[in-house]
Amino acid sequence: MAEIAGVMRPIGLLALIGLIPFIILYLRRPKPKDQIIPSLMFIMQDQQKSKKYAFFRRLVHSLLFLIQMIIILGLAISAAAPFVKLPYDVTLENTVLIIDVSASMQAVENGVSRFNMAMEAAEDSLSGRNTIILAENTPLIALEEESNDVAMDVLSKIKPKATATNLGDSLLLAKDILGDNPGRIVVFSDFLSTDGPDVKVVKTAITTDDRIVDFVDVSNKANNVGIIKSEIDKYTSRIYIKNFNPEEKTIKIKIYKDNTEITSSDPIKISPKSIESFVFDTVSGTAKVEVTPSDSLAVDNFVYIATPPKLKNNVLLITNEKTTNLQLALESAKDIHLNVVNPPVLTVNTKGEKINPYKHDVIIVYKINNVNKKDGILPGTFQDIRDYVKKGGNLIITAQDDIAQINMEGIEPVKIKSIVSDMSTICVDSVNEITKIFKIDECFTTTSKYIEAEAKKDSFNLGIYSSNRKSAPPKKDSIITFQKLEKGKVAFYGIFDEASDFKTLPSYPILWDSLINFMAGAEDIRDFNFKTGRIAAINEQKVTTPSSSYTTSKLLMDEAGIYEYDGKKYAANLLDDKESDIASSASVQKQEEREQLLGKTEKERDFNMEFAIILLAFLLLSTEIVYIKLRGDI
Repeated sequence: MAEIAGVMRPIGLLALIGLIPFIILYLRRPKPKDQIIPSLMFIMQDQQKSKKYAFFRRLVHSLLFLIQMIIILGLAISAAAPFVKLPYDVTLENTVLIIDVSASMQAVENGVSRFNMAMEAAEDSLSGRNTIILAENTPLIALEEESNDVAMDVLSKIKPKATATNLGDSLLLAKDILGDNPGRIVVFSDFLSTDGPDVKVVKTAITTDDRIVDFVDVSNKANNVGIIKSEIDKYTSRIYIKNFNPEEKTIKIKIYKDNTEITSSDPIKISPKSIESFVFDTVSGTAKVEVTPSDSLAVDNFVYIATPPKLKNNVLLITNEKTTNLQLALESAKDIHLNVVNPPVLTVNTKGEKINPYKHDVIIVYKINNVNKKDGILPGTFQDIRDYVKKGGNLIITAQDDIAQINMEGIEPVKIKSIVSDMSTICVDSVNEITKIFKIDECFTTTSKYIEAEAKKDSFNLGIYSSNRKSAPPKKDSIITFQKLEKGKVAFYGIFDEASDFKTLPSYPILWDSLINFMAGAEDIRDFNFKTGRIAAINEQKVTTPSSSYTTSKLLMDEAGIYEYDGKKYAANLLDDKESDIASSASVQKQEEREQLLGKTEKERDFNMEFAIILLAFLLLSTEIVYIKLRGDI
């Protein structure tokens, strides 16, 4: 029902004063006099009959007055801009559906998931021009201002993802899409919002008379034991499993490679609301870790693992020494496959196996005999090594007493100045992939002997230097210097191991392993394992996802599983404690008495009557002209 009209400009009612002179002029017009004409006496005989129609005659004579009065009255009222409140259905104009497609929406109760319930409610909510927003950790627009038929087709193709939820930003996006247009925003979710601004605060901020925001809570009763964290390393990995239930649960963990189970754990008991961890050897290639038995939420029962295509670096150690600390350190590294050769022969290792010295990822020259010495390096060897480096190989040269006399064909990254035999401290002055192990203890060892060298052009220090305490101020010399040589790399290691206790420290093998990985360009396994929701910018190419294949330059990892691009395989997993907590209370409770969301949603709108009244006055003016014409006045 419409409410009584009001006025927007009350001062406009002063225009009604214009009726006063109009009425006065009408009342003061001359009135005809009655006069009896004898020759017309016969007319008087019908006087009684004519009186029956006197009212209608007066009405016809006053019709022009009424028309003119209504015209003036209408124009006067229109000056006050009157309006009336009329009900209207905002859903007939714009409807924005925000559908939660996060991982928790896959929770199942009695064979029905939260996502299925949301889809059924969403289909019944379509009206007017429809927009669909998918509430992942980053909101996505799936449809914008389309008809019901198109929206139904889009809804049928939407699937739940394996990401966190961001309802707050989804609501703000819906507000921007509506702009100043009236409409309705409906959110279908379990309201386990884990990312973005608070959804209740945003709802309050964006709700207006013309913009209705309503929530449909599709949460259900669910139980869950899920993997909430993983630590993937080259050698061993660890996963953390949480029991979200109020009672103890017993689980088993299975590990698969190429869809074949390779190992499983003994039964593990997890107390209510507690976390247990499980350690296992990292499987090369791709693998899947599963927690059994299944429960209401399947997506966090799995962790997918991807490793770099190459886990081990082939290293060649050229030395005339017998067993050394360096050899022991390299042999202890799990990601290094070591061959040791003694000059002059480089094609047969110390185990008597034939090898190709220039097929290795890294070559280390460590305490070799010079040319013309017993078992010395052969002439032309460093020329071959130089060609190997230029083609993409990697070389590490270490300190030795006669290093200045060895012709290395100019590939060394430093100019040897002298051998320093004073006690010096070895420290780091910057933290990087090589020096991060010394982050706490910056000066990690001492030495009584090291090479004083000058870095060549385009060479740079890798962050380790010596500090000679006897000089004033203390002199700093680079200990590890690096240089690129065409496609390859060369490094110089300036510590004499026999003159330092560094070779006996735990950090010694770690430093060498880090240096070799740096030289060989070894890829970090952490760069192959991500949380879902990551957006990767890549060269445009065909990408294989856990469910499909397509060509793109911007990849959204919103599914749990293995992705393949750039010729490599990557893993994405949910690993979200809050998203897995499907048994917790939703942040938005169901209303006891809520409006019928799926029917009409009526609001009141001010309807301005100014134009309608002016139009009516124009029509009456036209009627007046026609009436005067018919009466014969014009």
